[in-house]
Amino acid sequence: MPFARRAAATAAALAVAVLTAQAALLPQAAQAAPRSGPETPSVLLLDIDRPGTAEDRSAVLVCGPAGGTHPDAVTACRTLARVDGDLSVLSADPGPCTFDYAPVTVHAWGFWQDRPVTWSKSYENRCLLLRGTGALFAF
Repeated sequence: MPFARRAAATAAALAVAVLTAQAALLPQAAQAAPRSGPETPSVLLLDIDRPGTAEDRSAVLVCGPAGGTHPDAVTACRTLARVDGDLSVLSADPGPCTFDYAPVTVHAWGFWQDRPVTWSKSYENRCLLLRGTGALFAF
């Protein structure tokens, strides 16, 4: 599926996830006792592009509470929380990777707490991607 159509389809899924998260949180917020600060749900559309292959993937990640279509939303949300939603400061996990050249580009769009997120980065292969982003793009 070309990127534009896939992005449009995943954007629609993202909108549904945001509305679902808001609807789920509204009754809880009305009944909950006042806290030190309200937790704003975070929603990100995560996309993996592998040029020249049919292996492109997308997932919706919802944090606060963890959910969406991401297979390990809890760990991915923890990864984002460690960097306060700033993906540019994710640190690479040291470890071995092969020298295979199979480029992969990842994108993240959405909101962390109340701040917009737009981020992209290219990696030389999937191993380096997973070392650099942890569970965030492990789908």
